[in-house]
Amino acid sequence: MPSAKPNLPLLLAAGAAAGSMALLAGVIAWRSRLADGAEPPQPPKPAGARTTTPGPDPITTVLNAADTLVRQGEADRAEAVLRAAVAEHAGSQELRLALAGACILQQKLPEAYEQYEAALAIGPRAAETEFNAGTLAAQLKRLDRAEEHFAAAQATDPSDPRYPLYLAQIQIALNQPEQARRNLLLATRLDENLAVAWGTLAELSLRANEPNVALQLAARARALEPAVAAWRVIEARALNRTGKPEEALAVLGGISDAERRQLPILRLIGECYGMLRRPAEAAREFEAAAASSPATADLLLDTAIWCERAGDAAKALAYARRAADLGSEPAKQMAARLTNQ
Repeated sequence: MPSAKPNLPLLLAAGAAAGSMALLAGVIAWRSRLADGAEPPQPPKPAGARTTTPGPDPITTVLNAADTLVRQGEADRAEAVLRAAVAEHAGSQELRLALAGACILQQKLPEAYEQYEAALAIGPRAAETEFNAGTLAAQLKRLDRAEEHFAAAQATDPSDPRYPLYLAQIQIALNQPEQARRNLLLATRLDENLAVAWGTLAELSLRANEPNVALQLAARARALEPAVAAWRVIEARALNRTGKPEEALAVLGGISDAERRQLPILRLIGECYGMLRRPAEAAREFEAAAASSPATADLLLDTAIWCERAGDAAKALAYARRAADLGSEPAKQMAARLTNQ
């Protein structure tokens, strides 16, 4: 039987992580170290001394050359230029961060993280640099290192809500729900309009079997971001947990058709109709989704199950056979059972 609980990622951070990767790649857009391009003030020269024009700073020259290459779509050549410069100026944090950016643009994430570690060792250990390093470590599934970086960013700049928010997500992945809850509450105090923090708190409350608390938190997240399906899903699950499937269906009614046809959300809709003893309506939902994704074995199997519950054995057998043809072993067993009835 299909699981009724949606297998949705808690974070809600997939989108946030993607945004941070774009931010990381932004280090490739290097600036001149003189923001206005003016020359620094020079000390007065002794009378009679020959006036000379200082040569360009070699690191800025390399950064500008690499920037030009990146703008031309040649991140690999920019990486080569930057690696040569790092070999000569190993203590330059700017070069290390720029090299990390060139690696990120080529999806060389382990190499980029290595440069972030070197840049942080050089210093300064700015909060934003720690945050970017933590995001990269999370992408690499190095959760212990991500936790260290996000905690360091938070300690350096306690006013930025991103730092406790991202730290909480890592702590959830590390099965540290109480620490995560504290950091999520901190994030909401820093930014009360941070829907992802309220939504994640709702998910944690639901996991802790506190559906009434989850309802309040999810409703707050949904009020801030009514178009985000994840908050509606959490709220609907909490409503089902409190025996209110009709209300859960109403909440799910605000989800787009494309999202509604995703299997985890479909299973939640099926759970609602199952609690209401209306399996035929669940079967119709699954059949509509199966029509748009005819080669998804799990979806076809679930559709067969709901058709059988609705009393339509012929349809159930047809869907089971289609799923079996796609390699689903449970579907093969169901088709055999229905054939022999």
